[in-house]
Amino acid sequence: MGNEIIKVVLVEDDPFWQKNISTYIEKEADDIKVISIVDSKEKVIEVVEKESQIDIVLMDINLTAANLDGIEIIEILSKQEIKTIALTSINEKEVIVDSFESGAINYINKSSIYDIISAIHEAVEGRNQIHSDAVGALLGKMREEKKLRSLTSSEREVYNLEKKGYRKKDIAERLYKTIDTIKKHSRSWRRKLNA
Repeated sequence: MGNEIIKVVLVEDDPFWQKNISTYIEKEADDIKVISIVDSKEKVIEVVEKESQIDIVLMDINLTAANLDGIEIIEILSKQEIKTIALTSINEKEVIVDSFESGAINYINKSSIYDIISAIHEAVEGRNQIHSDAVGALLGKMREEKKLRSLTSSEREVYNLEKKGYRKKDIAERLYKTIDTIKKHSRSWRRKLNA
């Protein structure tokens, strides 16, 4: 890479974090430049269309205007092969997994701000070392997937709907099955997954 400048776009809607993150990067890394700070999905898309070279997008997952719309942006950017690091204060396993499934190459909690620079360097060099903030969630997801493979397709349908908060009565109506059948599948997946 030589001594080329790494161009970073920071997507963050909180002025406190906008300042903290950009100041920290500019101060600690002379080869990384925050070329733009934006606070909404629309502005990210604009910057990406305008800028010919963006190396990394640091993406806040939860922009206040819309819940978790950062994940949607990650998906859009990854289709354009723009590397995105999810940068957030959310610790929920589902959100972490969703970020990676949408195309994020790393996930860092804002409390780990001092790891941002090494994560940017690793990403640009193509060495994707997943940050410790995300490892537990990803391992958990892999183990869960392995267990889920033991479910029949009917059990899995019921499992997915129950996870989304549907009641057994609603599930029975949705799947055109009796409530007793749904209860049976529900007991069965719980037994198999030790839930």
